[in-house]
Formats: sequence, structure tokens, C-alpha cells
Amino acid sequence: MRATPPSTTETFLNFIYPLIRNTPGIRQLSTLSVVSLTSLVVLTSSILGFTSTILLSDVVVQPIPSESKEVNVTIDYIWNENGAGPDEIIYEARDFRYTPAQANSYWKTGPANFPAFAEYFVEAPVVPGIVDTGTTLRSFIPFSNADDRSRLRYYKGKAVVWDARVVCQKPQISGFSVYTDDSGNVDLAIGGTVRKTVSSDMIQNAQPEATAFFCGISDAISICQLPNSDIGSVGIHLEYYEWPPLAYGGGLKSEFSTADRKTRNGAAYLILNQTFGQSSFLDENPEWTEIGNAKGNQGVEITIVGTLCYTPLDVVDRDVEISRAQTQPETEFASYQVLADPERDFDGPFLGINAVKGIYTFEKVLPLLLPSEPNKGPESRGIFNLLPSEAGWAIPESEAVGSDGPWPSRTNLTRPDQLHFLADALHLKYRKPYALQFEDEGNYELYGNFSVSLSEFFSQLEVAYDIGSYIIGGKDWQQDLFSAVKDHPKGNVALALQSILTVIASNAYYNNLQLLPRQETVSVVTFQNVSSPGGPYGTRRGGEYSLKQQGLFSNRVKGRFPVGYSIVASVLCFQIILAAVILVRFLRETTLTRIGDPWQALAQVATEEFEGLETILELSKRVDTDREAVAKEMKSLGVDETLVGVEQHDRSTKLIHRGGRGGAGEA
Repeated sequence: MRATPPSTTETFLNFIYPLIRNTPGIRQLSTLSVVSLTSLVVLTSSILGFTSTILLSDVVVQPIPSESKEVNVTIDYIWNENGAGPDEIIYEARDFRYTPAQANSYWKTGPANFPAFAEYFVEAPVVPGIVDTGTTLRSFIPFSNADDRSRLRYYKGKAVVWDARVVCQKPQISGFSVYTDDSGNVDLAIGGTVRKTVSSDMIQNAQPEATAFFCGISDAISICQLPNSDIGSVGIHLEYYEWPPLAYGGGLKSEFSTADRKTRNGAAYLILNQTFGQSSFLDENPEWTEIGNAKGNQGVEITIVGTLCYTPLDVVDRDVEISRAQTQPETEFASYQVLADPERDFDGPFLGINAVKGIYTFEKVLPLLLPSEPNKGPESRGIFNLLPSEAGWAIPESEAVGSDGPWPSRTNLTRPDQLHFLADALHLKYRKPYALQFEDEGNYELYGNFSVSLSEFFSQLEVAYDIGSYIIGGKDWQQDLFSAVKDHPKGNVALALQSILTVIASNAYYNNLQLLPRQETVSVVTFQNVSSPGGPYGTRRGGEYSLKQQGLFSNRVKGRFPVGYSIVASVLCFQIILAAVILVRFLRETTLTRIGDPWQALAQVATEEFEGLETILELSKRVDTDREAVAKEMKSLGVDETLVGVEQHDRSTKLIHRGGRGGAGEA
């Protein structure tokens, strides 16, 4: 309550309380209405005295978009022409001039957190026999700080964009063979030829059409990249068999390719597994087929099934617009859940290894990797929306210094730095045995013709059987993520492979981000935490994000309107109505005279010389007392027969005594 006069306390003590105390007929309607109206006026005035506090209850600290500003960011490596590189060596070939990561190293790591990416998506037309992710272009935010990425509202400028589309279909296998160790008791790999069963304009044809493959096998899911180079007779070097020449295994046309682009690009994969071999699985998943039989764990014969997948593996720099309407903290990549069974059968076909059985779960990451609901964009999944510039995605390739470079014209990709560093990280690369590395100078890592088992236990076999030149063990999270996406109601094998490639590409990009020399000036809008009475993220109250509204009782009203402002407005309107009621009652119960208010006029003409006037005025206050009781009291005081009059006095008037017992002559 306010302490300055007239305070609420004074109003109660000096007006309402005396009115109740001195009026015996408090329960009569007229007196009760006066008390009620006065109390309501006092109540509303007291509430409005806290207007500032009530209005501030609607103001909360929340993120709203800042003004657009220009910043410098590093986005990529620079395409170079002939000349000296950073190590002062004279290069004859044009390339990106980066230090390639150790072969397949990113397939042996995993992130702690998973940064949100930007996505451009177009749903694929239905093609019988093909499982398609649809056109999916993804871009990573070029900020090394996780908080900067999560607070980004809008980004316009150059960024790295990766074509992440994957299509899968049933393969046709012929000439199936099983390769064993020297003893002939352990199956190490399978081979033969593979060709596609469904033709499509988006698939880059393998050359030759029936491509020879050599894939390591394991009890876990394994991904075998078909040859992407003309490796020749040294493709696989094992003493106990002859390996035929290998060629281009196929790929997928890129969204960045112009119509006249002839260069082959992309990669083809055989995804192999033995636990999916049930007839019901093959009936429900027509993109899978039976590959052949081999000996599994403890010499038990197993059936290997597989599917043939293609992806562009094309990465470019493009002018883009990246946006997201709300902040989103980066999520934990995975959590590890130990299962009740204390032992798990080993994941490789050769060694009996037991360990604590557990599984990685991806509750927070799966929504980012699975497709959006119909008619909803990428933002509904917590990732950024990606749009191209007016030039579009497909623009002519450039060999200018500082560009994102052309694809090499040769079919055999023998220099890792001729490819974008993300494409190099995603490719599975065959590493020649040491004795053969110097037969073709500098040509000891070739793309494709290599497998990865999605199991950490398989890594122990690389040394035990000296098979690391064509298959390695990956990480357990890869197998669990693959199964989680494939088995999800909205998932399939193409999305499962795309998810693993996305995680590996993200890991490689942010691992290199602080080393990138290419700088670009871009425009950004970020979310800043400020005190605001509006809706979240700079929107109006009651809008799209009303359920996230904070403030007084916002949860109860679901953020549809500001509660504090509504209280003040309602009380103010009610007080205006009270004032109108009081005014109407005042006008109805009083009369207007030419000399103004009658009580004030009486006070002006009354004087102390008029004996008995004070007593009369005191009795006149009792408007609700019985008239006969007042008459008796006036008679007992001897003023019942007093006659008064009003006459002119100078320029005013005065009361005069005209007779009766109450006066002592003229006043």
C-alpha cells in the first residue's frame, strides 16, 4: 500500500470506518452501496499502484534476433594452381593442398556431441525397386564454438555443401567366391561380380557393368565400397589367389553437376550382413538379396545378404541461406545402455570373445537424421533450413585459384588432395601393402575396394589375420545407429547409410575447421538473450512458440496473452466503470443550484452568531434515522421550532433568525 497521503490506510480510518460506526443502518441498501463502492475503488486503486510490478511480470529474459552483421569465417581449403605449396615443395598438379587424414581414420572415431546441420530436401519420386532418401543436401555451420552454432538465426554467404543423397536396390551377384586363410578354416572375404538390377538416370553406370568386388566379412554389419579407381592387378595382394583388374564401381549423379559434366563421381557400396537372412526379412525388404554362404563363428555356415547402394560423395562451396527460427542446444550424440545379459557373443567370426553387452541409443539424434513429417521443413526436426542462391546448386566448375575446384578429369583418383577433404574422409581407401607402395610412386592409397566392419571387436582381427589392407573394424555406435535408423518406422537402409556418412562428415569437418585457410565474409543474425515482453524468438505472443512462453501464469494460459498486462487492463477498465457508476449515482441523488453545492453554500452563510445552528447541522447528517426520532430529539434540545431565513448582506447572504425558541435574535 502506498504511504503517501491520501493513503489507503487513511481512507479506511477516516472515511469508511466512521461511516460504518456512525450509521446504525449500515445494512440498508444506500449505506451498503456507498461502503461497497468505496471499498472497490480503494481495492482497484491499490492494485493499480502495483502496475509497474505487474507489467514487469510479463518481461522475461529470452532470445530474440539481433541486427544483421558481417563477419569473417573460414569455410574450406583453397584450390591451388601449379606452384609451391605450404611446405615449399613445387607441385605440378592442381589440388587443394591439404594434408590428408590417415586412411579411413574417421571411420574409427565418433563425436561426443552432434552439431546441427542445415538441410535442403526434395522428396524423391517413387521408383519400383529403389529405396531413395530423396534429394538431400547438407551444410555444416562454419563456427567452431558450439554456443555460436546454437544461437545462429540466419546465415547468408559461402558455405560447404555436401550432396548426401543415397539410393539402394537389390544387387545381382555372380561368380560368388569365398576366400579363406592359409589353413582354409577361416573365411576372410567374399568376391565375385555385382551389377544393378534397376536402371535409373541418376545412377552413374559402373564400368564395366558387372563390377568385380572383394569384400571382407564379419558377423557384424559391414560396408564394402566397390572400386572407385582403375587399381589394376595390384588391387588386392594376397599370395594365395590371383585378383583380376578392377574398375569404376558406379556412383550417383550430383545435384551440383551441370548437364555437360562427364566426369564420373560418387561411390557404390555393398552392405553385407548375416543376421538379416530370414525369408521374412527378404520379403519385407526387396532391396536386399542373398549373396551366398560362408562359415561364420565356430565354423557354422551362415547366409550372407546384401544390398547395393549409391551416393554422389560430391562436396562444393556455394552461396547459401541458412536459417532457423529458434535456438537449439547441441545434443549429446549417444548414450550407452548396459543390457541385463552380462555376456555377449563376440562380433567377429574368428575369436571367441565375451564382454559386457550394451547398446548405444540415439533418442536425441534420430530426429535430426530421419526425414521430416509431410509438409514440415527441416526446422521441425531441430536442424537448419538450407536454400541456394539465385544461381542454384548446379553451376559450371571453376579452376580459378580460391574456387572449390573441378572434379579431376582422370578416372583413377590417386591423389587424395585432388578431392575435397570431406569426400576424401568419406571414401573408404585401400592401402597397398608396404612392399608394393613404391611400384607406382605416390600411388599407395586408392579409393574403394575396401570394407569396414561396424564393430570395435573386429579391430582385434586386423592384426591377428593381417587383413587390415582391405577391411578394418569400425565403431560399435555405427552398427547401433545403422540398425536404429533402418528399423525405425520412418527409416530404411538408404537412410541408415546416409546417417553414418553424415556423422563421419560432420566429425571430419569440425576436426579441420580451425585449419581451413579460405576466408569468406558472410552476413549473420544471431539470437541474443534480452528482457522482452513479447513471444519467444522475437515472435508475437500466442504464435507458433506460445507453449514456450515464460512469465506470470503463462503455462496456465498456454502463452496466448500477457497475463500481467491483462490484469492491469482489466482492473483499469473496472475502475472506469466504478467511476461511471459513482458519477451517475451522484447526479441522481443531488441537485444543481445557481450558487453551487448546497452544503458548501450553507457553510459559507452560516456563522457562529446563530445559536442552535450547529446542533441542527449535526442532526441533519442522520439521513437514514427515523424522522420521528429526530423530531423528538430536536424538541428535547429546544430547536424544533426555530425559524431561519436568508437575506442579503453586503454582496453576499446570511442566515437570520426569524423566530421560535431556538434563537436569541438576529444573527
